[in-house]
Amino acid sequence: MENWPLRLGKFLFRFRSFTPLPLILLTFLLFPPLSPGPAWTWAGLAVALAGEALRMASVGFAGSGTSGRESFLKADSLNTTGLYSLVRNPLYWGNVLIFSGLLAAFANPWALALFVVFLAAQYHFIVLAEESFLRQTHGPAYDGYCQRVRRWLPRFDRWAPPAGAFDWKKVLFKENDSCFNLLLGLLLIAAWKERRFTGAVRRWPWFVGAAAVLLLAYAGIKVLKKRK
Repeated sequence: MENWPLRLGKFLFRFRSFTPLPLILLTFLLFPPLSPGPAWTWAGLAVALAGEALRMASVGFAGSGTSGRESFLKADSLNTTGLYSLVRNPLYWGNVLIFSGLLAAFANPWALALFVVFLAAQYHFIVLAEESFLRQTHGPAYDGYCQRVRRWLPRFDRWAPPAGAFDWKKVLFKENDSCFNLLLGLLLIAAWKERRFTGAVRRWPWFVGAAAVLLLAYAGIKVLKKRK
C-alpha cells in the first residue's frame, strides 16, 4: 500500500493546474499591492517571461510522450539531455519563476513569500510521486540518471546537448495555456493596481482590448490544435 506522501503527490499532480487558484483569490482579497511603481511590473514581467522561456526550452526538446499537461503520470521515455541534464525538474523551476514574476508585479512581498512556500510544498510531494512512477517504469536507467543529475540544484558541469531538434509545434500547442495564463494574469494585476491606487480602472479600453486579443489568439491555437 502506498504511503500518504505518494498518495498526496498523485492527488496534487492530478489537480496541479487548479491548486493555486484558491491562493490567487486569497492574494487579491487579503494582500493588497504595496506600490504602484512600474518598476515592480517590469521586473515581474521579466522574471515571468524567463520562467516561460525555461518551460519552452524544456518542452521543445523533450521526448514524445513526456513533459505533458495530462492529469495522469506518463513517461514513454526519459528526458536526460538539454535542460534535463542540468536539473531533473526544469519545468517546475519555470513555474516557480512565472509565479514569482507575477507576484513581484503584484508588488506584495508577503504574497510572494506565501506562494513560494506553497509551490515548494506542492512540488515536493508531486516530485515524490513522479520519481516513484519513473523508477517503476524505467528502473536502473532512471536510478543512474538520478545519480548524475540533482533534483533541484543545477549542475552546469553535466550539460549534455539536446538529443533532437527543437519542436516549435509542440511548444505552440502545449504552452498555449501557460502563456495565456501568464499574460492575462499580468493584465489583471495591472488593472487591479490601477484601481487600488487611482480609484478606478482608467485605461479599461486598453485592458479589454489586450484581453480580447489574448482570447482570440488562445482560441485560435486551440482550434488549430484540434484540426491537427
